[in-house]
Amino acid sequence: MNRLVGNKSLSWFIDSNKANQSNIVYTQQPNGIGIAVSKYPDGYAINLYETPMTPQFTGALIQKIPYLILTGYWGGDEQDMICLGNDKQWAYLKHFNVKWFYATSKYPVGYGVNYYEEPECMNYKGNIDGSTSFRVWDRVGNAVDIG
Repeated sequence: MNRLVGNKSLSWFIDSNKANQSNIVYTQQPNGIGIAVSKYPDGYAINLYETPMTPQFTGALIQKIPYLILTGYWGGDEQDMICLGNDKQWAYLKHFNVKWFYATSKYPVGYGVNYYEEPECMNYKGNIDGSTSFRVWDRVGNAVDIG
């Protein structure tokens, strides 16, 4: 269903080795919006659902390992869900500790990168100057949704 992403160890994702986190070289992550780790110990089941719109039980996660979050459903508070695999692997966000991915411009500060309302780049919204990182909310093709 899922796997560790990049060069980070399991301890990095579950905060048990904070001293070594500063030695990690960050690389570009081509997919997903974050990494989720269960809040509960191994063996505690977190239900999986078919879709966030009409949640029908499809199985459960029982391992406390990092999962790549492919996309999210933002229904508000307790209704927020994350997709950890195909369409039948949705889980409620409230059961996970998450390290969200952030996007940073590859251009120097002040360069100015345009951003648009949709992935097709039709409705110009403005530009970012590269001085701030933005949380990745979703990905569509080569486009990154930064909110």
